[in-house]
Amino acid sequence: MRIAVDMLGGDHAPHELVAGIAQALLSGDFTADELLLVGPQDIMAAQFAELAVSDVPEILHTTDVIAGHEKPIEGMRSKPDASILKAVAACRDGLAGGIVAFGNTGAAVAASTIGLGLLPGVRRPGIAVTLVGANGKFVLLDAGANPNPKPEHLFHYALMGAAFSRDMHQHSSPTIGLLNIGGEASKGSPLLQEVHKRLEDSGLNFVGNVEGNQLFNGVADVLVTDGFVGNMVLKVVEGFGERVIQVGHERGHDQQMKDVVRQLLGVSDFSEAGGANLLGVNGVVLIGHGRSKASSVLPALEIVRAEIKAGVNQHIVESLQAHTQNS
Repeated sequence: MRIAVDMLGGDHAPHELVAGIAQALLSGDFTADELLLVGPQDIMAAQFAELAVSDVPEILHTTDVIAGHEKPIEGMRSKPDASILKAVAACRDGLAGGIVAFGNTGAAVAASTIGLGLLPGVRRPGIAVTLVGANGKFVLLDAGANPNPKPEHLFHYALMGAAFSRDMHQHSSPTIGLLNIGGEASKGSPLLQEVHKRLEDSGLNFVGNVEGNQLFNGVADVLVTDGFVGNMVLKVVEGFGERVIQVGHERGHDQQMKDVVRQLLGVSDFSEAGGANLLGVNGVVLIGHGRSKASSVLPALEIVRAEIKAGVNQHIVESLQAHTQNS
């Protein structure tokens, strides 16, 4: 099944994305038949020719894009041929099995939610970001899709994150933590106190509240939070990593500091991480960093391919159904 790529999203589209696709093709990691590109036909065809790519993936032509500064719903209404909408439609219509979208996160979330619908039992999608801690990879969600959730949404994020962790990070019984301002069950807002109780009674491998200073200590394989806090955490981590590298550059230790940041966070540049997985929609969607360049493309494609192969969505549905029946 092909992967549809929005070639107009992000700060460096389409040229950097075309370069990344060319690298994936010329390396043999992907074939043209495995990809469906959405963007300007003439521009991309000319660049592929310059890069000596003879077997070019099918291109769905469009020049419309919902830019990063545009409000998602307004952009979707005013630009029905926008690249993200055409990529989602291709997935909905069975022309592709997954989507890679670089650029406007809100547009990717809204287009996927409306165009693909939600998995049975899911009330709100969540953005899952993979980070690296003391015990290896862990997933933080939500990282921005749902800033004002209900208790049910956060409980579903725990179930979705656990399914994702089992399939993608090979944690057979993922530990689940609730990001909070203290370790006691009584800490935090009424929302977090209610979610804590639901998780404690759920039969999941719940380890309790996790404070911010424990984020990278390997306390949990899945960290659940609302989209506002999750996005703030992600950007603080990203900004701190960039500052460490900047200080290293100023002191003549560029590579050493990049190596330190890569060891701590898994990457030295978040734009090269591939992207974050949008969980809960009825399709496989990866949202790449807006600053993504050519080196970001292959990791993004590999993540989507792995998620499709692992059957993450089916396992999410099964987990939701099991806990609905037992509640």
